[in-house]
Amino acid sequence: MSSFFSSKGICTIGIELTNVQDRPIKVIKRNKKKKNLYVFSSKDTIDGVVEIRATKKRKKLEHIGIELKLCGVLESSLDSSANIDLVSSVKKLATAGTLSDRKWQFSFPEFNMPQESYEGINTSIRYYVKVTIKRNYAVNIKQEKEFCVMNLDTKIPKSVPIKMEVGIEDFLHIDFTFPKSAYHLNDVILGRINYYLAKINLKHMQIAIIKREIFRASEETFTEKQTMCTFEVMDGAPVKGESIPVRFFLENLNITPTYRKIAKRFSVRYYLTLFLIDEREKRYFKQNEIIFYRKSIPKIDEK
Repeated sequence: MSSFFSSKGICTIGIELTNVQDRPIKVIKRNKKKKNLYVFSSKDTIDGVVEIRATKKRKKLEHIGIELKLCGVLESSLDSSANIDLVSSVKKLATAGTLSDRKWQFSFPEFNMPQESYEGINTSIRYYVKVTIKRNYAVNIKQEKEFCVMNLDTKIPKSVPIKMEVGIEDFLHIDFTFPKSAYHLNDVILGRINYYLAKINLKHMQIAIIKREIFRASEETFTEKQTMCTFEVMDGAPVKGESIPVRFFLENLNITPTYRKIAKRFSVRYYLTLFLIDEREKRYFKQNEIIFYRKSIPKIDEK
């Protein structure tokens, strides 16, 4: 998976990650295009090769140094000035001189990458290695090679039973219960909905998983909501004393682990939400936060 880049006839830059034959692959969609990224975990060693080929037709190109940087960056389309380097490490490939055909092997041993990659609505966490050819009186020449970071959670997050009630005095009393609030990404959510009183003519009941992506810029906080999935629990009026089991699978949903206050600016949180719709289309709802964590890394992840 080499990545070659041509800079207007000046040179070509290739970056290749090595020792990746057995690595999982993450398929991401960005700008309507698919990219296959090798998956690494925190403290993995990142090995590779950089190759620069100077264009024969040009005169000698002077530069003031060539460097390679490995970094993880929190980026937001809402406020590019608020982008933050989460982790970084720089290696000098060449001192000032004349550009020529060169090849370098590189290694970032046991590089600490505690935050997972993320591709969201307005915010992303990206990891890449970047080559920069620095020049005195012209724009620097850059090329990057992106990869993905996924980390297994060694500790299961604290989980508590969920019980939520929807009630209107003398008209409606419903609760729904789930035995835990923390789930791994391939888990099954099991629960039960109990009807104690339902004098309101209900038409539908749905359970949804809602994602909230929260980004804090310099002076403002932006929140984006996205419905990840919706399950129809009931179509029609319930009967007093009725109890309906709930069971749905997370494996094929496009969800990520929960992110909390990354760099004190960014969070991704998920909520289990119950919607009731009556015959007048009036909606009642209750929600409770649930926590997602990663228990395994798939070989090819196309979520």
